[in-house]
Amino acid sequence: MRHFNLMRIISFSLAIILMSGCSNSQTLLAVPEQVSYDDELRIAQISQQLSQKDIDTVTRIQLIFQRGIVYDSLGFKAFAQSDFSYLMEFNPEIPDIYNFMGTYALREGDFDNALMAFNTTLELDPTYAYAYLNRAITLYRTGHYKSAERDAYQFYQYDVNEPIRILWLYLIDKEIDNEAAQNKLQKRYDLINDKTIYSSDLIAFYLGKINESKLMQNLQQGVESNRQLAERLCEAYFYLGKYYQSKGNNERAKMLFKYALANNIYNFVEHQQALYEMKLLEENEK
Repeated sequence: MRHFNLMRIISFSLAIILMSGCSNSQTLLAVPEQVSYDDELRIAQISQQLSQKDIDTVTRIQLIFQRGIVYDSLGFKAFAQSDFSYLMEFNPEIPDIYNFMGTYALREGDFDNALMAFNTTLELDPTYAYAYLNRAITLYRTGHYKSAERDAYQFYQYDVNEPIRILWLYLIDKEIDNEAAQNKLQKRYDLINDKTIYSSDLIAFYLGKINESKLMQNLQQGVESNRQLAERLCEAYFYLGKYYQSKGNNERAKMLFKYALANNIYNFVEHQQALYEMKLLEENEK
């Protein structure tokens, strides 16, 4: 899942490899996403437009913002931060910018600055849905589960049929009361209008309705491109990693987090959080 609302930002301006895994199920991998010629061309075009002396201020802001989004999607964090920092100094009242900057602080474990950024985002725009998710994750990481639950529930309320929102709410809820969280997960799953969407199978797996092999089989249904497969795998492997981590199987979890990262879907919260989970596991091994 992206850490921002793509449609909001727009308005602001298969190769499959099967390998044997360590478990009793097969490991499904996509070809890792690469920086494409079109991506490079888009950055070059925007930079060329920005070099023009007669460009007006509004256009300049829009172009820098668009370039920052492209950088972010490609994992070029330093370049993205540079563009967003410039915009923040130019206009300190753009909520999208604070949300992006907050995600960079969050992935580095700089929770104080992440929290301040998401707070500012929501002060500027209380309807900014993804800032609630990002702040919920920040609070979750710092052990403030009740506050995290409130934000995650607010995010869930924006679309009660999206399974990924339900999963984040569950991950937080179970830190408060595991049994109650399981019951809530079942009830929220039952309320999903369309259980044929692939991500609903992630909840079905958590509820014990399907096994991992069936989950990975279903995940491939309807896939139309390598990018789509990579996005699904990034999500699936992260939540599988969280599942096995909760069962005390850190070795399996670590492997799954690596698989989530291998898809190179840099602008997905699952990619960013898989990287943080790896950091925590490696620190615990020292």
